[in-house]
Amino acid sequence: MEEKITLQGMFSLELIKKERFAGSFHGMRYMLRMEDGKMIASVYPEPFCWEETPEEKKESSAFEYTRQGVNEMVEWLNEQYRTRYTGQAE
Repeated sequence: MEEKITLQGMFSLELIKKERFAGSFHGMRYMLRMEDGKMIASVYPEPFCWEETPEEKKESSAFEYTRQGVNEMVEWLNEQYRTRYTGQAE
């Protein structure tokens, strides 16, 4: 069974309104934050933190601030992991 990012029990819509959320998954780091009313998800390679990673190594996408937007964001994170970090596109 393929291991995936889920964010269940760690992330909520209320949390992202107040602060950014950072995580990592098998060599891929991610940052989730609010910007202009949208949730922004960004991925970047380990080992450096967000502030020390060059902008050209970051990839970002915007999502609606809804539960469906959270689901779409998680799908995007998993797709980024598959295509950028394992080389396995679906």
